[in-house]
Amino acid sequence: MVEGWWRKHRRSKFPRDIKNRFAGPPKARETVDQRKARWDRSVRTFLDKQYAAAPHYKSCVLLAWEKFLALNLASEHFVTELVSGNKARILQRVWEMMVARHLDALGLKITTASKGPDFRFEHEGRVYWIEAVSPEPMGVPEDYLEFPKPGEFKVGDVPHEEVRRRWIAAIDEKAKKLKKYRAKSIVGRNDAYIIAVNGCQLGALPIHHGLSGLPYAVEAVYPAGPVSVPVEKATGAFGKPYIGTQWSINSANGSPVPTSMFVNKEHAGVSAIIASTSDRSEDPILPLDVVHNNFAEVPVGRGLLGIKSNEWVPSPDGNGGINVTKVKPEPNMSAGEAEASATRTEVFPPA
Repeated sequence: MVEGWWRKHRRSKFPRDIKNRFAGPPKARETVDQRKARWDRSVRTFLDKQYAAAPHYKSCVLLAWEKFLALNLASEHFVTELVSGNKARILQRVWEMMVARHLDALGLKITTASKGPDFRFEHEGRVYWIEAVSPEPMGVPEDYLEFPKPGEFKVGDVPHEEVRRRWIAAIDEKAKKLKKYRAKSIVGRNDAYIIAVNGCQLGALPIHHGLSGLPYAVEAVYPAGPVSVPVEKATGAFGKPYIGTQWSINSANGSPVPTSMFVNKEHAGVSAIIASTSDRSEDPILPLDVVHNNFAEVPVGRGLLGIKSNEWVPSPDGNGGINVTKVKPEPNMSAGEAEASATRTEVFPPA
């Protein structure tokens, strides 16, 4: 067949796809079904070996993998990293599968491509992009990352500032990637861009909330400080606790790290953050935190990313500051109904 084609097209290059199919390496000659079957065998074999002593975790990962494979989202590179044995790479890929399964369960038709953010879907004529990340625990104390040994009792401080820095760094990195995607015309100016963050690597038992009592996903992009309690000088009576304002935290070398990404118009291209600290889920729909950007060029509609989610919605406070209100969305909830259902409001004054 090859010789016959060459005689007929002497001045043409032989098509690479046909060449690979008949003369390339075995992987290049696979059909789509054969390739998916090979990936599935590889992943199942790895999970059986790697997590033989953790059957619940293995079953949750397998549920996510089965859906990911069925949605045609897997690739050779993805599978290589998933079965690499490297904990950080595995948790990153598992988080991507959890996000994909979540979006699919919401009825959103997601796709992926070799270039660009991890996932893409359309809703009511708008294109949405999802970029997923599970930050590695660089700078987080080793002791905080280790489970107690059998019979050991551990007491220590929670490294809130170190963990918060990792959330900020992960979000900032993905925000910078948006500029590259737009420069290459992958993400359009009218497209929504959502960063999906999972903090499961940031502790042996990762904590979801920071010193403010708010989720790290909120603390990473709004200037929430520690809880403060006013004291009446004359009587010594305690006042009502409130969340202070903290516009930056220190890096490991003492330089300031801004905490105000979503009150800065420079980051208006990021529509929202969705966040979790769970490394697994039996239920396909995840109970996420959805943190909306106050200056988002393309806002995300409330409830779009799941009715189990807590949505953190900004609005002007009338004095130049911002109210960030926690809202529990319901299907087809109007903006007024969402405000009425608010359970908590934090006010961040202007800088």
